[in-house]
Amino acid sequence: MTKIGSWSVLTKWEQLLRRCCFSLAIAMLIFTTGCATMDGLFKKTETDGPLKEQIAEQELALRQEQALEQERVLKQEQAARQEQAEQVTKLQSREIELEREVRTLNAKLKADRVTRESLIMRLAIAQAAREDAIREVVRIRARIQGMASQAEASAMFAEARVILDRMEEEAFNEQALEDLGLARSYMARGKGALDTGNPGGAAYLFDLIPGLYEGIKKSDPRMLKVNVSVAALRKSPVSSSPKIGSIYWGESVIGLEKSKEWVKVRTSPGQTGWLMRSQVQ
Repeated sequence: MTKIGSWSVLTKWEQLLRRCCFSLAIAMLIFTTGCATMDGLFKKTETDGPLKEQIAEQELALRQEQALEQERVLKQEQAARQEQAEQVTKLQSREIELEREVRTLNAKLKADRVTRESLIMRLAIAQAAREDAIREVVRIRARIQGMASQAEASAMFAEARVILDRMEEEAFNEQALEDLGLARSYMARGKGALDTGNPGGAAYLFDLIPGLYEGIKKSDPRMLKVNVSVAALRKSPVSSSPKIGSIYWGESVIGLEKSKEWVKVRTSPGQTGWLMRSQVQ
């Protein structure tokens, strides 16, 4: 019995010892794991600081690089606009010179019939060059921002429309009618540029019309000369109307009114009547 009791007591102590060892092993495992975790956290904290600084430096460098790139692009755009503005100025000066040349050639055409064919060719070349210059100005203005707003161009269109109406009323002789034709062309092209979103080009074309009108006013747009041997002066603008007088080649008359292929005139003695448009220039 004693042996059995001693054995029982020893077994209980062994079981208790085993449990203590097992608990101690678990505690050691937990402690070791915790230490490893804390060590990892400490190491991560030590590396996070320099990493954040490095990222901040990279972001700052990137922003500086972007700012420099934007500044470079802006300077390029400014330089391009300046160059385009200089081209516009040169082309406008060229257009004015060509306009003067056209007028000079027109005058020579009237004064010298011997060289008419040659002058006609030169006139056509000068007119074509002038039209090319105008088209180039309009094209360049389409690329330049801020040359004229839509509202400004619309206001210039309205003003040009009024001037064109005055030219319609006052233009009778050949030179005035030619300028009127140019003004109509500029008006139509300007309206087209305005409708297609090119207010700068439209404003430029509309601005050409007042200059043509000033040229007309400096001359006498109503002064006409008979260019046939004898022109029949009629009571009304129809071929069957009674003849009320005759006007001879080279005589001057004053234009009063237009009606399709006819023009109402006043002669030097003060007589009024209608002549066919083709009989005067």
